Amino acid sequence: MTRMLRVATVLVMTGPVAACALWSGDSYVDQLETPADARVLADDMADIVAGQLAPASSTLILDPTPSEQAANNLTPAFVAALRDRGFAVADATQAAAPSAHRIRYLVTRLDSGDLLRVTIDGGAAEASRFFVRNSAGAVQAGGPLTLRRMPEAN
Repeated sequence: MTRMLRVATVLVMTGPVAACALWSGDSYVDQLETPADARVLADDMADIVAGQLAPASSTLILDPTPSEQAANNLTPAFVAALRDRGFAVADATQAAAPSAHRIRYLVTRLDSGDLLRVTIDGGAAEASRFFVRNSAGAVQAGGPLTLRRMPEAN
């Protein structure tokens, strides 16, 4: 089996697992191997969001991580990457405009890499990508971006 086919198979098979982890209403960030990983993953996550929503006119609310993950490196890097792309990011504890978009994210260890998943507006769009460590030790995309969008209501 080719590497890309293995990655695609892993993504398809882990979708239900990731969905269970996200069912609680919280985002989830597993322990990252290095602090530099947070920036790479956050940039990819922000690119995913920017590909689905208009940055200049969208306010985002990030679903919080559980309290034991409050000090993770990824969340502040993700907020900074979103703001760099022109998004307004509101605090999840404050009331936001009804037009604000909710973002839930999952980053978890899987095999020898990290699985990243971003969900927009409760599943209106979901994107996943598998990341691996290259020969220099840096994290990089190890497979294609998989994107699922729900059809818009008429």
